[in-house]
Amino acid sequence: MQATESDILAAEAALSDWHRALEQHDWSAVEAGLTAEFVMIEQDRILGRAALLALLKGSAALGRQRASLHDFRTRVRGDVAWTTARNDAVWIATDGAQTPYGFLETAVLQREGGAWRIDRYHATRLAAR
Repeated sequence: MQATESDILAAEAALSDWHRALEQHDWSAVEAGLTAEFVMIEQDRILGRAALLALLKGSAALGRQRASLHDFRTRVRGDVAWTTARNDAVWIATDGAQTPYGFLETAVLQREGGAWRIDRYHATRLAAR
């Protein structure tokens, strides 16, 4: 099955939409954007779906993260997509203080019922410049 440009853009949009839901603390959309078998590797931690959702909800009282994804490198084969992107994120604390930081991120997405969902996610925090 040949990937179309619309498949690539839809997979990238799903990842961007998931980050927007995370920023807005829209937990139902965050959860809906993940497969049942979701696994995330961030630095030295491996988190399943339930562990990630608990971590995110627990930190919500401290602030929110605003993502800025760019420089996507995306491929699609059938109902699987994988992409690597840069994320120039900003942590916005509840007191308004902002802390910028960057990540290199790779995601594997699975198309389920016509919707792209994140199945695997790897994020490496970049050193401050």
